[in-house]
Parts: sequence; C-alpha cells; structure tokens
Amino acid sequence: MIWIERANLAVAKWLMVFSAFLAFGLSFYITVSVIGRNINQPIQGTSEVCTELIVSIVFLQISYCVATGGMLRADFLIKYFSTIAQNVLNIVGYSLGILLFITIFIGNIEPAYQSWITGEFEGEGALRMPTWPARFSLVIGCSLTGLSYTLLLIRELMKISGHDKSSAFELET
Repeated sequence: MIWIERANLAVAKWLMVFSAFLAFGLSFYITVSVIGRNINQPIQGTSEVCTELIVSIVFLQISYCVATGGMLRADFLIKYFSTIAQNVLNIVGYSLGILLFITIFIGNIEPAYQSWITGEFEGEGALRMPTWPARFSLVIGCSLTGLSYTLLLIRELMKISGHDKSSAFELET
C-alpha cells in the first residue's frame, strides 16, 4: 500500500510543480497583455489562453492538495467530536470525494477523447486554442484525485480496523 501512496504522491507533486509553472507563465502572459493594452498593442486571444490554462492549473494541482491533506476541512469543529464520529465523518467525506471526482472523470473522458480526435478549438479569429489539453488535464486530475481519496479511505478503514501502518502521506509531510 505504501508504494502506491508514494507513487501517487510523486505523480501528484510533479503535476503540481508543472501547473505552478503554468500559473507563473500565465501571470507573465497576462501582465504582458495588460501592458500591451496600455500602449494600444493588445495580445490577441488572451481570454482563450486564460480559459484553457486555468482549467489545467486547477485540476492538475487538486490531487496534490488531497494527497497532502491540504483540502479545506472544518478541523476546528471536528476535533470536538468523538474518535468514532471523526472516523465516520472522514469515511463519508472521502467517499463523497471519490464519488465526485470519479463522476467528473466519467463525464469528461469521452468529450476529452472527442476533442482530441476532432481537433476542437476554443476561440474565433486571432487565436484558436485547442481544447484537448485542458480536457485531458481535467481527466488526469480527476482520476488522480479519485485515487488519492481512495487511498485516504483505505487508510482510514485500516486505522479503524487496527491494521494501520505509517502512510507515505504522513512520511512526506
């Protein structure tokens, strides 16, 4: 189990770093576009680039957030509950996370494939951005996030059953 957690965390970390570079590049691109607008030389297609890259940035980083426990939680409230109630809430939360991201994955795998096959583009005129990179980043991000939630659910169930050993997630943080 630990090797799966380590592999998942390594891939999630790589995707997080990659998306951080995308975010940096996007911020630079937007800055240049704003400067260009101020001197009446705007960069065409900025909205299309932003639309496609923001989707990629979000969904490539979300798996790392889940794997490292960085998702928003109401810890200030849950700490007052009994251990059993905390475990049940964790199981429910992880199960809902799995359901959400696997549903998004299933709903987007076919459109991602079709956008690649048909050469679907976003935008008209000056810049036409292909949509398949954003669609596939959504599919990849949701599948890895679903896996991260599944590993957390398994870890929680092992903790309840008394078979818990150190987790790669805990070793990393």
